Amino acid sequence: MNVRKSVLASFFILITPMAFASEAPSPEDVLGFRVGDDFRLARWEQIVSYFHQIDSQSNRVLVEEIGRTTENAPYILAVVSSPETMGKIDEYKKIQRKISHPNELEDGETEEILSQSKTVVLVSCSLHSSEIGASQMSMELLHELATRTDDRVREILDQTIILLVPSANPDGIDKVVDWYEKSIGTPWEGSGMPWLYQKYVGHDNNRDWFMLTQKETQILTQVLYHQWHPCIVYDIHQMGNAGCRFFVPPFYDPISPNVDPLIHESLKLIGGAITMELAEEGKKGVINNAIYDNWWHGGNRTTPYRHNIIGILTEAASPRIASPVFQSKSDLSGHTRGLPEYRPQVNFADPWPGGWWRLRDVVEYEKTACYALFTLAARYRERFNRNYLALGEKAVRLGNEEPPFAYLIPPKQRDWPTAVRLLQILRQGGVDIDLAESPFTADGIEYPANTYIIFAAQPYRNHIRDLLDPQVYPDRELYPGGPAESPYDMAGWTLSYQMGVTAIRVKTPFSAEARRLSEITLDEGRLSGEGSTYFSTNRTNNDFILLNRALKESIPVSLLVTVFDKEKVKYPTGSLQYGPLSSRQSNMVETWIVELGLEIERSATLKDAEARPVRRPRIALYQPWTANMDEGWTRWVLEQFEFDYTSLHNAEIQAGDLSERYDVIVLPDMSSNEIMNGRKEDATPPQYAGGVGKEGAAQLQKFVADGGRLICLDSASTFAVHYFDLPVRHVLQGLKSQEFYCPGSILRINLDRQNPLCMGMDPHAAACFNRSYAFEAKRSQNNSTDAPKGEPRIAARYDNTLTLMSGWILGEEHLQDKAALLSVPYGKGEVVLYGFRVQHRGQPHGTFRLLFNGLLFGGTFDLH
Repeated sequence: MNVRKSVLASFFILITPMAFASEAPSPEDVLGFRVGDDFRLARWEQIVSYFHQIDSQSNRVLVEEIGRTTENAPYILAVVSSPETMGKIDEYKKIQRKISHPNELEDGETEEILSQSKTVVLVSCSLHSSEIGASQMSMELLHELATRTDDRVREILDQTIILLVPSANPDGIDKVVDWYEKSIGTPWEGSGMPWLYQKYVGHDNNRDWFMLTQKETQILTQVLYHQWHPCIVYDIHQMGNAGCRFFVPPFYDPISPNVDPLIHESLKLIGGAITMELAEEGKKGVINNAIYDNWWHGGNRTTPYRHNIIGILTEAASPRIASPVFQSKSDLSGHTRGLPEYRPQVNFADPWPGGWWRLRDVVEYEKTACYALFTLAARYRERFNRNYLALGEKAVRLGNEEPPFAYLIPPKQRDWPTAVRLLQILRQGGVDIDLAESPFTADGIEYPANTYIIFAAQPYRNHIRDLLDPQVYPDRELYPGGPAESPYDMAGWTLSYQMGVTAIRVKTPFSAEARRLSEITLDEGRLSGEGSTYFSTNRTNNDFILLNRALKESIPVSLLVTVFDKEKVKYPTGSLQYGPLSSRQSNMVETWIVELGLEIERSATLKDAEARPVRRPRIALYQPWTANMDEGWTRWVLEQFEFDYTSLHNAEIQAGDLSERYDVIVLPDMSSNEIMNGRKEDATPPQYAGGVGKEGAAQLQKFVADGGRLICLDSASTFAVHYFDLPVRHVLQGLKSQEFYCPGSILRINLDRQNPLCMGMDPHAAACFNRSYAFEAKRSQNNSTDAPKGEPRIAARYDNTLTLMSGWILGEEHLQDKAALLSVPYGKGEVVLYGFRVQHRGQPHGTFRLLFNGLLFGGTFDLH
């Protein structure tokens, strides 16, 4: 009986594909319209339902829910291959693991593994939800792969495994669809959505692929580096529509030294295949070697490079969501990177002549690219997988032959929980991490047991190096002697610098007794001493979680501002004193201390120090109707460290009486014009048009004059300097990029630790500078506003010798020794100006404390 069942199963595997195919409905059958039709879009629940329906009716498809999103929507992945392959999915996962990690192969196993392998291709659709074409196209693509019986599709199914993600940001699909449908027939049709399409980060969800802050990024990262280990990742996007119709690799210069040359050459092969098939189908306006470079780490296709995976990006010109646009040839233009004029050239052989551009065009171009990629992946199966394996072998070999041989994270850190968080991020990204079980020596220095060791001899060596080594971006001009050429994104991002973690590069081979860790966990916190008062030296970011929890429970907390007898008082100024506490309060605090990994000492209440009570601030975060990403990131950071806040909108600011409700107002990074004017009246519904306006600016002045604190992040400082007439000058204002330029880099700042804004910090920190600001104090005139202004108090300056830590800077002398962080008394309150990205994309944990101190304490008193 069992033999008969086995025979029947094999029989059905061979004969049923076409039978299954005839039963699977097309997207048009289910939706009632053709994918890509003008003004028509499928919602996320329709896409998910359709995928499951195809799963139930095709033996070529398996749809899995692989997680839940930030707003609890299902995150799905479709596995597509031949019925025979689908019956052995777990075996193919193991094969992919060995190809991607050749150090785990048994002797003599290589050829057998390669002969059994399939080319695993992951397709990620509509990570940016307003670039909605791919999510719609995915239904049609899935249907065709599940139902077509022609030789081309059979070859694809026999030789590849397709992992199809219909949206890498499911929450955003319905937000975009809802907004679009309401906008049809209005002047802002297809634009003007006033909120982010991902709850916290919006478009920056494609800047999170090494930091892994968001649930969606974490889910797909698990698939990439822990479950499936695909050979190729195809990230499908859309772009503006002012010029070319479709970008295809290869990419523009510069290239990262931590991306292997074989990756770049593979991109030429795949890009050539896609470009040729588009040309064969008469699809015009295709460009390559332009716009997007191969330097930056952190994107859905760039982080895989550092894991030896070929990452493909295409960008289709966008209609107005699903509304067609008409463009004449005179409307079309070139690009500063790779297309100086809109005319034929070697990387843009067949320009699009103009006309109507529709969502269906996007669907067609993207689907053609998919088939070209899948066919190439099928026909070059053995070659792609052999190269994938070879790159892993090369990484292991280089890690054994040349420095760095390892990176060490010793236990002596200013902020140990943050060091552990860095290790967790690396581990989530597939990096192998060991823990020393006894003391060892490296580069002639002895390190203690419990030092974390990241050996370089592992397949993801390039990922490690690109996060722990500094970047040196090349000087690039648009033309000789001309303006600086902007990088696509960041020029420097060294994560250990940003997080304030000491990561030591080992230059010579060494040995150590160490054990491999499957996961990284934070050790429980420790209590010492006796007494009902608890003291924290207040050096870690987790101290703010403890503080916020205590304040919410009305537990008394004080800040040590003056120590009268330093021989009797061992706690430095800036330390936090909890108590005296009741038994119930002690139990709560001790539970939190253990959870947060803090080291706290119990003692009697101090008599030889002055302590200032800490009260829970009423924080408002300005949320413009412009879908500002920095506002979203600020929300995310505040929530991670358990700061309560209220989102503040234009109408409430204009209504006034702000000081009755708030103590602190935060303006996220945005231009003065965006704060004042917001969106134009014809670009969004009336209730979302405009900014704070003059009336709102006056109310913000009054809020500060009455004793409030206004915190201005990066570009928002320009608003405060101008409208509050602060005695501060932006020293970089007006400089040409030939004179000063610093795009997305890490700069060293020097901190005044007597200023409460800098409490708990080391003398130096790494600041994220992204076309940011440097200040110079002027003498206060007190003649332009009603509120008296005091002299600016500088808390941090840009270093004047070792300015650049990672990235690119031209004309650094213009900001050296200039203020990076300062506060200005204004009436009874103060304005705090942060000239750099203090919480940029949730990455610079090393400067979070500067923001948190500003929220809680400001900068108007001294520590002694």
